[in-house]
Amino acid sequence: MKVKMCLTTVCLVLGLTAFSGIASENNVQLKKGASDKVLSIIDKLVMAYGGAALLQANSIKVVDYNKGPWPGESELPDVPELWRINEELTIDYKNQRKSLLSYRVPRTTLDLEKWVQQGDSTIMYDILHEKYSEESWANFDRLGASLERSSDTLQARRLARLSSELEFNGEEYYRGRLQQKLILQHASGERYTYFVDSTSGLIYKILRQHPRAGDMLYIFSNHNIAAKLPYARDMNFFVNGQLRLSSVHRYLELNPELSAAFSGFDHFTPWGATIDASELTAKKLSAGVFQAGKGRALTVFIEQADHYIAMGAAEALTENFYEIKKLSMQDKPLKYFVVTHHHNANVRGLDNALELGATLVVAMQHKDTILKYAAGAQPDQLLLVPERVEFTLGDLKLFDIATAHSQHYLLAYLPSVGMVLAEDHYVTELKTAKPRIYHDMVRFAQAIDALKLDVKTLVDIRGWRQFSWIEFRQWTRDFKPKTCPAGFDICANG
Repeated sequence: MKVKMCLTTVCLVLGLTAFSGIASENNVQLKKGASDKVLSIIDKLVMAYGGAALLQANSIKVVDYNKGPWPGESELPDVPELWRINEELTIDYKNQRKSLLSYRVPRTTLDLEKWVQQGDSTIMYDILHEKYSEESWANFDRLGASLERSSDTLQARRLARLSSELEFNGEEYYRGRLQQKLILQHASGERYTYFVDSTSGLIYKILRQHPRAGDMLYIFSNHNIAAKLPYARDMNFFVNGQLRLSSVHRYLELNPELSAAFSGFDHFTPWGATIDASELTAKKLSAGVFQAGKGRALTVFIEQADHYIAMGAAEALTENFYEIKKLSMQDKPLKYFVVTHHHNANVRGLDNALELGATLVVAMQHKDTILKYAAGAQPDQLLLVPERVEFTLGDLKLFDIATAHSQHYLLAYLPSVGMVLAEDHYVTELKTAKPRIYHDMVRFAQAIDALKLDVKTLVDIRGWRQFSWIEFRQWTRDFKPKTCPAGFDICANG
């Protein structure tokens, strides 16, 4: 039976018998507990997406190029940043391994990576820098998971194996077509609702409801067929009602050539040893300067005569503040919390600073944005730093500078020790090796040069690595913009 026939009512009549045969051939069991209604919908779904060709595929390659807005991440608070993400995922079901080629264009840099997962090993190759690292977290289930979630074809294959866990949830119209809803509830609280067209059996919508992230909606349209497998050529992805991604190019390949997909790069060298930031830690960086936290939720505290000034992760502020007071043995209040810029991670948890009695120190241009996120803040709880002037806060000097990251960024400088305190402009997990250099770093170094400060050390608030000004300046002067290498179609168009 050809796939085109399976999009007609003939398959709806013959489907259950046909799928039952396919299931047994492919060791897919229709487990007890699945209702007849669920089984009927799943049968129709599987037949619509290729039947045996889908279930018995040894390998599949899915291609997804998309573009979309990332609110709160551009250089200006009210204008979303637009990212381009091109990805090609090869899944070798027979040998339980994956290969992911990923090209991303965020803000002012380029990322071209190849991830090869086989058995217990996952290697990430940074192609533009000819480096590699081992990424043990990216196992078979996790690597490329977001791309699998956004593929209606791979979701159909997944549902064929989960019939006993699905629940029929009624019918609903979508664009005038009747949809049958299937619910998949995870123990974690995450819930999926699949909208299966009652006539064609194709998936037109998936609603993913996450306990923390909220509602994520995948919209599929313009279905086509590649190598017997239907797939949606268009996909739009929404987070809490806001468009996040829109497809530019999508494709699917059945049983692709695997040798190139799973080959590495013999001449690449390792990035080097990384810092373990998994445990809550507190350190003294210099006289009266402390840093505490774990992961990237780190905060820096500057001790003053009768109070502290803080900057960094507000979401972990309370526990980080407790740790540094134990270390310094000085139980002083937190008087100021410096919000260096307006991006999502930097405005998250600002109510914690207010609850500790701190005044929020912000760039004048970011006042309205900060008041949106600090729900309990009153205008008199904000201390505004004037545009492009030197601002003194105790021992600390703040400068409103323009970087590629933010048009108004509060650079913190401690003249007594020649220390620059910043976040998100040069963070790295590498213990000693030269980090990956990108345009944000270059513009940041130029801005410091223009201020003519006597800088000796640079501390990134979100990481434990410190740089000397001499090495940082040399690295950024040597920077050369990256371009797409020959032979990589994924980035050929820039």
